Amino acid sequence: MKRSLPCCWFWFDVGAEKVSPCCVAVSRSRVVEPILDFKLQKKDAPCVGAIIFVTAKKQYCIDPRQSWAQKTIKDMVQSRKNATVTPTSLSPRLTSTVPQNSTNSNSILKRILLR
Repeated sequence: MKRSLPCCWFWFDVGAEKVSPCCVAVSRSRVVEPILDFKLQKKDAPCVGAIIFVTAKKQYCIDPRQSWAQKTIKDMVQSRKNATVTPTSLSPRLTSTVPQNSTNSNSILKRILLR
């Protein structure tokens, strides 16, 4: 079974600004650990366009053109939209919070791919 490689992080400092990590390379391998979250990284040299999958142990920089990665994002966004907690007499109804921009994950993904 293939194992995915962890993200390739690049640390850079721009003047007195905060040091920021980013993906400078991507993998096409599937992530075998349970994926907890994701981030979409736009191409901005030296950073590359990437889907960053977050697991309990690592973060993986994945090629955004991989169909399995795109499906994983769509499934995660849909499950967040559908997630609710059944109300009880002691607690108010709770729903999961889906960031406003997550509904635009397809358009963001397309922009990453077009670069």
